[in-house]
Amino acid sequence: MTSSKSAARQRTRSLPPLAQPQESRGDRFYLLLGTVSLNLLSLALPIMTLQVYDRILPNPESGTLPLLMAGVLLAIVCETGLRLSRAWMMGWRGAVYEHALSAAAMRRLLSADAARSRTTGIGEFLHRMAAIGRLKDFENGYIAVTWMELAFIPVFLGVILYIAAPLAVVPLLLLGVFIGISLWQGRKLQSALARRDAEDDERYEYLVECLKGIHTVKAFALENLLSRRYEYLQEKSGLGSFFAAEASTRTFNFGTMMSHLMMVAVMTAGAVAVIGGSITTGALIATLQLSGRLMQPAQRGLALWARYQEYMLARAKVAQIFALPQLRRSPAPQLPLPEGYLAARGVNFRQTLEDINLSLNPGDSISISGLPGCGKTTLLELLSGLYPPDKGEILIDNVDARRYPPEQLPDHIGYLATEGVIFHGTIRENLTRFGIVPEKAAFSLARELLIDRDVAQLPSGYDTVLQPQGGDDVPPGLRQRIAIARVLASHPKIILFDEADRALDRDGYNMVFRLLGRIAPQAALVLISEDANLTGLAQRHFRLDSGRLYDVTGHSPAQNKKKAHS
Repeated sequence: MTSSKSAARQRTRSLPPLAQPQESRGDRFYLLLGTVSLNLLSLALPIMTLQVYDRILPNPESGTLPLLMAGVLLAIVCETGLRLSRAWMMGWRGAVYEHALSAAAMRRLLSADAARSRTTGIGEFLHRMAAIGRLKDFENGYIAVTWMELAFIPVFLGVILYIAAPLAVVPLLLLGVFIGISLWQGRKLQSALARRDAEDDERYEYLVECLKGIHTVKAFALENLLSRRYEYLQEKSGLGSFFAAEASTRTFNFGTMMSHLMMVAVMTAGAVAVIGGSITTGALIATLQLSGRLMQPAQRGLALWARYQEYMLARAKVAQIFALPQLRRSPAPQLPLPEGYLAARGVNFRQTLEDINLSLNPGDSISISGLPGCGKTTLLELLSGLYPPDKGEILIDNVDARRYPPEQLPDHIGYLATEGVIFHGTIRENLTRFGIVPEKAAFSLARELLIDRDVAQLPSGYDTVLQPQGGDDVPPGLRQRIAIARVLASHPKIILFDEADRALDRDGYNMVFRLLGRIAPQAALVLISEDANLTGLAQRHFRLDSGRLYDVTGHSPAQNKKKAHS
């Protein structure tokens, strides 16, 4: 338990502080100056009360009451204006911080080493990103303002001691009790919040997985089973939220109770003191007002302590984003033009691939077969530069894949996945990679795959908006052709085909087959497919078995299997 807590603290410390924009760096000074002014102005009403009851009422002919009232009204107006300005400034600082941190976290996610971070579910990543919104209230000056207000507690106690010394011990004693119990309740609140977050993580992850596989769920009629499972997770999440809300409510109710207790205790002790003649009535009323004002920063500190528990949990979640291992690239000073040379030398990866050696020149075509789950897709992802190998090197046009900037890799190598990814955006944006690829090149591939013919039948044409998970009017076969055209529009000289024909209809298959046949003589082609026509494009055939790659060119399927195991 101790080690896990220390690890959590280490992750929390790893969150880099983000500098505020230039125009807001001086805001903290003005926030603190405004807070000091507010607390000084709050002394106006108790001082006026003391003057009215102890000096003006016994001497009504003095004529100072109107002047005193005008001064107090002016102080109240200034205090109101300062509070509104401070709230606006803190809100703006919080919005700026949230925007900057969210953008930095997104950059961190996109540049993470996918091989080492893929064990984390999508739902958990979503929850971590959502935690950013809970940090802004602690980065907008709220902590500094609260500490400044807490620093005025001795000032208020000093004023009470000056005008009603016998009563000063009452708020001081109750304040000590308030602080001690608040610290104890804060620890219980932290435990409840941690439990709630853990339950929410599990529920979010389950929900995302169900939505990703909704077609499979319906195909196997798993709706009732998965619904009952979700009800169970929702029950756990609801209980976690209930206990967290209960602990939070208990904490804030305690603050309200102590505020009322403070007033009652001061009033009781003050009444005895007034009867005994040790203080005046004006001093008692002023002390009551100061005691109430004394509890405001104390309650604000309690709210800070209660929210700090949630803040630390949220900060630990965000720190996990910034602790993601990054894919380190060292760009070469000068990169070659795309030619079509691909090589793997002594590549090892996890427990999946071992001592992979492969070499392709422009115009070479190979096929790779193997049992399901043997690592064929992982091998192609390594060859594409998506993952760095644990050992060995991947050379693309005679340069290590890790030396290519991410934006230049697609010009050299194209990976055609089994299910092409579609991004939220129009067909035009998906084909051109949101403007990176010239429309002329993208539409040329679109015509070759007859995408233009099918798009012309849609009401909005190329401006039809696509949804990543489907649900639009575009059939799966057309979506797959759009994904294939997007990859090939950059004219890469190395093409990795990972059973990308599965989602195609017959016409789409024929068009892709003809396109690969046309490209093959000028490019290096690696094919993974169970289709005999596609594998017939290959000049050499390999089999992946037990993490090793075997050349089985010229052998029958039965001989291939026997050779691989020999």
